[in-house]
Amino acid sequence: MTELLITVFSATFFVTVIRTSTPLLFATLGGLISDLSGALNVALEGMMLISALTAVIVSVHAPWYVAVLAGLAAGGALGALMGFFHLRLKADIILVGFAVNILAAGGTVFALSLATGGDKGTSINLISKAIPAVDLPFLASIPGVGPLLHSLLSGHSALSWLAILSVFGIWYFLYRTPPGLWLRAVGEYPAAPEAAGIPVAKVRFWSLVASGLLAGLGGAQLAMFNYVGFTRDMTAGRGFIALGAVLLGARHPIGAMWAALLFGVFDALSIIMPNLFSWIPAELVQSIPFLVTIIALILFSLRAQRARRVAAPLRSAEA
Repeated sequence: MTELLITVFSATFFVTVIRTSTPLLFATLGGLISDLSGALNVALEGMMLISALTAVIVSVHAPWYVAVLAGLAAGGALGALMGFFHLRLKADIILVGFAVNILAAGGTVFALSLATGGDKGTSINLISKAIPAVDLPFLASIPGVGPLLHSLLSGHSALSWLAILSVFGIWYFLYRTPPGLWLRAVGEYPAAPEAAGIPVAKVRFWSLVASGLLAGLGGAQLAMFNYVGFTRDMTAGRGFIALGAVLLGARHPIGAMWAALLFGVFDALSIIMPNLFSWIPAELVQSIPFLVTIIALILFSLRAQRARRVAAPLRSAEA
């Protein structure tokens, strides 16, 4: 237990948490935007998986930033595809989302086999590129806390910094701009913005595209920094965990960030614990993030029910 505490309070563990949280944070922000617009995106898992493979294959032939943009575009295209089927062809958004997930599970294996010449498990035969880490050497020269700041903040992916900026950018967009107000209004009560002349379908379509773009960044981070290369089903349920993080974060960008970090902590624990406690079955350790997701959703549901019970008498009195 002492070894676990020493590890948890080390700079290395902090860096691992940031690394594991970044893909989750991108996917959570994507899920948040689509959810607030009233179009629940359950295809985050498939979007991340397809974007990860796209980024890896493109990185074999192009610079890393082109590969990231390719992953971004793949996610955005899937969001547009969902919007087309849901808003134009009136298909159920949940069924469309599961169709994308099924397509991703089988399609990525097929595409991986074509790209590697027959390998259906990993892209080990492909020499793919990685996203460079951002080094901040000037932090080390700060008197007193310099070495600590350098060990905590230096060496993260460029996308990790972009993810943090995205949290505050999305908060500003949602709560300080008219389009952000339209998006939230469309999700809360679509009849009102429609009566005001706001194109509800258009707002939801672009929300799904934005959701796909963010999930695409999560997939690129996963396959080009957390792991350099693609492995079959490498997202391992992160898209579904992101949906839980949206609810746990009270459907707010800042809350979503803290929820993604919480899941990132347990994801990081599932990485280090097998080395510290070899007697615990690896499958049990790997299930920790999913158990935490279930517990968090139960607690969120209980809190929401309690809030509704408290608010019910007030609403009755007002009526």
